Amino acid sequence: MADELRELKRRSVLAHRILAMTGSMGDMTGHVFVRVSGSDEFLIRCRNGIDVSPAYVEPRCLHRVDFEGNATEDATGWTIPPERFIATTVFRARPEVGCVIHAHPPAQVLCSIQGVPIEPIVGSQNWVGAALAIGGVNVYPRSLLIHSREIGSAMLSVMGDQAAVVLRAHGNVVVGRTVEEATVRAVRLENLAKLVWQCAVARERSPEIPWEDWEDHIRPEGERETGMRGGINWMWDYYVRMLQERPRMPRESTVDLEQY
Repeated sequence: MADELRELKRRSVLAHRILAMTGSMGDMTGHVFVRVSGSDEFLIRCRNGIDVSPAYVEPRCLHRVDFEGNATEDATGWTIPPERFIATTVFRARPEVGCVIHAHPPAQVLCSIQGVPIEPIVGSQNWVGAALAIGGVNVYPRSLLIHSREIGSAMLSVMGDQAAVVLRAHGNVVVGRTVEEATVRAVRLENLAKLVWQCAVARERSPEIPWEDWEDHIRPEGERETGMRGGINWMWDYYVRMLQERPRMPRESTVDLEQY
């Protein structure tokens, strides 16, 4: 268990910092919730004055919480954020989900404020983001903090079994089976939203992508990635490398894989 938790914390640290680096989370806000397999617990980013930004998350900031939102280990001096009810709600209802991300990406927030739907306006340029948008990305109509199980349930009723939902004038929730999948999805969805917003500002509507251009990507599990080996994990590895080698990045914002 100790080795598993250490590895989950390492991946959560990387995810927080990748999302901050790519502008897909927020300068001071956002969370990566990671399910602890074989238990009704997950890891959550807590605060005590050390963790001032997702870009500076450290393993010691991450603590175990149960599906009621209560700490299951000594978290003295740390504040468990109210957004934990996003994770408790999703993890309870969707056992296939291993990671839940809550972020405040600006392009998605802008689109939600102005009622601009996030649509799959590109093809292979961003197949991960566009695949999430096929059929539309649902929008939860309230902008309040999700600080209770009741509000979390209302959010989930809008999200359903989709991989992402936008919270109007607030942010988003993105899920995945793994930390890597959820992180890449969150980054690529925001990249798509940036293009959607730019088209809206230009008052132009992009033509629909023909279905045959999607066939290589939108396939049943086990039949994907014919054109790009590695898929999600391949992208994750690139983001990790970008995080580690980014020019002039402050030392505090780099992750030594051997350290954690």
